[in-house]
Amino acid sequence: MGTLIYGRHQEYRFDDRTLEHLRVVIVARVRRNESFFLTWTAEAQQRAVTTTLWISAGVPIVFHFSAPERPPLSRAWLQRLTQSSYSSRGLVLTPEHEADPRSR
Repeated sequence: MGTLIYGRHQEYRFDDRTLEHLRVVIVARVRRNESFFLTWTAEAQQRAVTTTLWISAGVPIVFHFSAPERPPLSRAWLQRLTQSSYSSRGLVLTPEHEADPRSR
């Protein structure tokens, strides 16, 4: 499990594969000085909890991975995440299998 550290003290856990895909999309947008929402839903204490962050170049962000090697990237998942990041809802983290055209 990796950690996304946003601001000084906000830490959020993601598996390394998910975090790597988020990193690619977030870095591309922040490099262009584009702010956007990042939203995901996770299980916490046996209930679904949705979190939304305002991602901005002015806020420090750290991606901490648990494994030394980076997982392979899925082009389809990256495209889906990138497209959602430009929507009015912002970057909504969806499961990887939903980006696979073969699963539809």
